[in-house]
Amino acid sequence: MKNTVGLAPQKQNGIANPGEQDERAMLSALAATLRMRDAETQGHSERVVKFSLVLGRELGLNPAQMKSLEHGSLLHDIGKIGVPDSILRKPGSLTTAEWIRMREHPLLGMQILSGVDFLKGASFVVAQHHERWDGKGYPFGIRGKEIDRNARIFAVADAFDAMTSSRVYHMAETFEAASAELRRTAGKQFDPEVVEAFVRIPREEWIKCMNGG
Repeated sequence: MKNTVGLAPQKQNGIANPGEQDERAMLSALAATLRMRDAETQGHSERVVKFSLVLGRELGLNPAQMKSLEHGSLLHDIGKIGVPDSILRKPGSLTTAEWIRMREHPLLGMQILSGVDFLKGASFVVAQHHERWDGKGYPFGIRGKEIDRNARIFAVADAFDAMTSSRVYHMAETFEAASAELRRTAGKQFDPEVVEAFVRIPREEWIKCMNGG
């Protein structure tokens, strides 16, 4: 993957750990495959990795948790590989049947990553990133702390990126508007603890991340 964001491979005596190199190669291959299916994925995935790691550090995650958060954020939409192009690239609104099919992508992603030991933690983010704090999300309808903590962190990062990025269907909102919406929906859609962490981080740091810093 170009400009891979996140934690660098560990090194021994100045040389990258071979196992770490293999993991990075697999991550790059998976990310490239998804990029071929959905051109918007690359920039979005890189931004949400940055945002998620900023939140993870603020919340005091340990290195292993940070690595799972990084990998899960990068590959959160990997299940879209299994969604037909007629749905994934449809320019108009999805039908009810198409929307049901689209909502299968977290489970498809979990299946794709199953059996890959170093992505076990990441698979929880992939499977649960559309769950909500109030239990009204999908695909499992779980709530509160039943949801994987990294998935709860990612959900805030993902929503922040969605609100502050220009897309075909909406203009980018300001940092202030996005921050206000996160605070408004804390305890409903989002984990209040994660939103509190978002608010503690200086605006300048978020703006730097948004601008690629």
